[in-house]
Amino acid sequence: MNFGLYIGSVAGTDKDLAVGKPDNPHKILNALENLEQGQHSLIIRGYIHYLGEGKLGNEAPENIIQYATSTRKIDLVLCYRSTKYNHPDWTSTIRNVIEKYGDHLHSIQIAEEPNLKDLFSGDGSFDNIEDALRDGILVAKEEISKRKNRIQVGFNTALSFNPNDNFWNVIGSDHFKLFREAIDYIGLDFFPDVFRALPDEGFPGNLISGVKYILDHFRNVILSSAKIPLSVPICITENGWPTGKGKSYDRQALIIETIIRAINTVKGELNIKSYELFSLRDADSNNDNLFYQFGILKDDYTPKPAFYKFRDLVQELSED
Repeated sequence: MNFGLYIGSVAGTDKDLAVGKPDNPHKILNALENLEQGQHSLIIRGYIHYLGEGKLGNEAPENIIQYATSTRKIDLVLCYRSTKYNHPDWTSTIRNVIEKYGDHLHSIQIAEEPNLKDLFSGDGSFDNIEDALRDGILVAKEEISKRKNRIQVGFNTALSFNPNDNFWNVIGSDHFKLFREAIDYIGLDFFPDVFRALPDEGFPGNLISGVKYILDHFRNVILSSAKIPLSVPICITENGWPTGKGKSYDRQALIIETIIRAINTVKGELNIKSYELFSLRDADSNNDNLFYQFGILKDDYTPKPAFYKFRDLVQELSED
């Protein structure tokens, strides 16, 4: 399994962005080198917002190219945040992004959680998101093929418990046949024991079984309903557990290890290709709001126990 992580600190909340101290490029590079131990290069995840009219903003972390090397590549998320769909402008922006980042890219993800409606953190609340997703994937695939880049193209979703969610029916429709043929992977954001806490009784068995159930359901029920075959890999694009009020550093390390090992046991049968942790650093280690403390480093780059645990897992379970 390939490993990576989001290397910024800004995080989306249910209302806005969790923002703290500015990034320190030198300390980010030191942390990456510590995690890699000169052995296994990480995928580094970053986000940038398409705002419409050719405008991009909210790049997190800023200037992510500075952290890339010949072996450490970028998983870039191009979020869709335009209030009006403009096909020529959107597709032109995608082409420009691919030209700018080029061979620094490991993958480009078109849109962020487009299946989530009426939530700030997802792109699903923006008009014509399904059209933007379909057109974005197709033009990215075309541009990468033309340039002969080795870049994976895909999209991600979050778990949705809305029984009226029509997203996967759209993805499985005839109108999206070329789209399904173009995607190289599908990402999954999931955060067990974060938004719906698990009882202490039965831990960690209940967490392990829950993770396996979610992944099996996603692959064999949700993706099957959308006509996405087993041959399309799943990438865990966001997973983590925050510290803060009532959430200890030691517990964070234990939960992250438990989840990663559970994923590792089913990666073969479910075709799970990679795991990306959310995230490297807290936005604000003094803010007990859970969105501010997802980091395995404190906001001053001091390691939490989860930093060393994640480093050990990367060394033990990486396949490169």
